Parts: sequence; C-alpha cells; structure tokens
Amino acid sequence: MAEDNKWVKPNRLTEIIAHQIIPVVIGDVLSPNLELLNGGYYQDGFEELQEGDTIWEVSVTSRTGLDKEQTGLSYFPTEDAAREYLKAMPIGLTYGEHYGYPKRLKDLFGSVDDPCRIMTAMFRRCDDDDVHSVCYRALSEAGVIDKGDYKTSSRVLEWLGDEHIAWMKEKFGENWSAVARFEYCLNHFPDSSLASLAAHLFLFQFVTYDDFAAGYYTKEIQSIAGGTEEAAILAKETRVKAGKAGARSSRHRRLQNLELLMQQIEQLSGAVEFVSEERIVEQALEKTVEKHEDFPKTQKTHADYGTALRSVEPFKSRYEAVFRKNA
Repeated sequence: MAEDNKWVKPNRLTEIIAHQIIPVVIGDVLSPNLELLNGGYYQDGFEELQEGDTIWEVSVTSRTGLDKEQTGLSYFPTEDAAREYLKAMPIGLTYGEHYGYPKRLKDLFGSVDDPCRIMTAMFRRCDDDDVHSVCYRALSEAGVIDKGDYKTSSRVLEWLGDEHIAWMKEKFGENWSAVARFEYCLNHFPDSSLASLAAHLFLFQFVTYDDFAAGYYTKEIQSIAGGTEEAAILAKETRVKAGKAGARSSRHRRLQNLELLMQQIEQLSGAVEFVSEERIVEQALEKTVEKHEDFPKTQKTHADYGTALRSVEPFKSRYEAVFRKNA
C-alpha cells in the first residue's frame, strides 16, 4: 500500500485557498493563443473562436504543504462553463492523497505538432510572480514588443533603422533582437522602469550569458513587480512619523492586518455581481474582526486600511481584480 511505502506515499497535501474568474481576450499578452486552446489540454469549445474573442480565465490559488502559494490557470469558452468548473474546486478543498492521472499523454498530445510547449504549460511549477511573465508584459505594455507574438515592435525597428539593424545582426547573430530592445529601452525609459529592467535581464541571459548579472536583475524585477519596494517605502515613511522604536513590529502588524482583510475580500469575490463594493468591504471588515481578536476595531483604522488596499501594492492589484466587473 502507498501509505506503508515511504517512497511513494504522499508527503504533502494541497489546499485550495482562493479562486476567481475574469474575462480575457484570445491573443492578448499573457493569454493563450488558439493553438494552445485547441491543443487538447483545455476544455473543448474553442474551435469556433478567433483571436480577439473573449474567453474566461479561472485562476485557482493553492498551497502545498508549507510552500509558497501557487496559482494555476484554466480557460473556458463561456462563463457558465467556468463557474461550473469552480463548483468542484471550493475554497478549503484538500487533495493530493490519491494517484492516477485521468488521461494518457498520447490522448492529450497525439495530434499536436509541438507537445513540449503544452506540457510545459500543463506540468510546470513556478512562482506566481514568474519573472519572465513580468518581463514580457512590461516590454509589451511599453510598446517594445508586440502583444501576442512578442516580436520586436515596428516602433523599435523604425527607430533603429535598417543600417543599424544590419550591424546588430552581424555582431550579435540570432540574438540581435534582445540587443535592439535593450538599446531602445536604454534611450527611452528610466533605468529603474520595469521595461528597462526586463531588457537588461534578457540581454544578460540571452546575449552575454552573465548569470551573476541576470540573477541581480531577476531579484530587482521580482521585488518591484511584487510590491516589495513600494511596501518598504511606505514602511519607511511610517517609521519616520512614529519614531524608530517599535516601528518594525508596527509595520509587520499593519501589513499582516492588510493581508487578512484582503484575503477576506477575495473570499467574498463571488458576491461582486450582487452586492456593492462598499458592502463587501464592510462585511470583510466585520468577518476579519470576528475571526481575529487583535484586529483593530476603530472606524479610523478601518478607513485607513481601505485606502491602503485601493492604493498600495501588493494589495492594489488584488483589490482591483476582485472589483474589476464593477469598474
């Protein structure tokens, strides 16, 4: 039996701690393309859709053992299909003690030309703040690469000019485009912008092969994109006002309380279509106070927390994701 064999028994279980449904556009940056959607991994029903059509993305956040939270994405052709899927994935569900994958690999990838790419999307493990996803989005939103295919944009090519592009291809070979994007960002954006940092990272990874420099930029991008930098600045301002004594514990307690409140709001996200934003926040505060006796109870502090959730990362983006349908 598996439970009697230490080599094959489950060592950690996985718990679902959050989920949400949002509309996305086929072919948009960081959304799946038609080949992936029709590759057999996701639900059927995408055959009649085209790039530019709206589909529904379901994100399920889970934690295995004591690991960092991870989010898996699934896509559905209709909102009804997405909501039906979530019925089997309620928050609090624990799984991982059984084995047995429901399909053979040939059934999934037998008709696909490039199964490796789909297998990567299907079985890969990575952090939610995967640095390459941040980089591609930064460069696409900055107009340096095209959304969808990630090719160097016409704006960058026109700025470089044919003669300069020819020189880059001669000097840097197949990796010339990484150098082109780097030079464009170097001349157009601040060094600390996410677009410039992304261009630096790709230069060191794919052109100069400098692992040390690439590691430095990876850490910086993750810090900024994840909100750590802004949270640190906010904490510094708080320490100046309150004095250095006790500031560290005060900062930790505030961020912890904001996280508790944000988690409660996310758990109430299913009611967004039926209840006002103000009422959901009020109910989240009520439940948080009820569950945690040390949570502040004054209206002034509650108002301050509400402002912080709406304006300070890493909470701002999570707050907006909950109430996006009301925007």
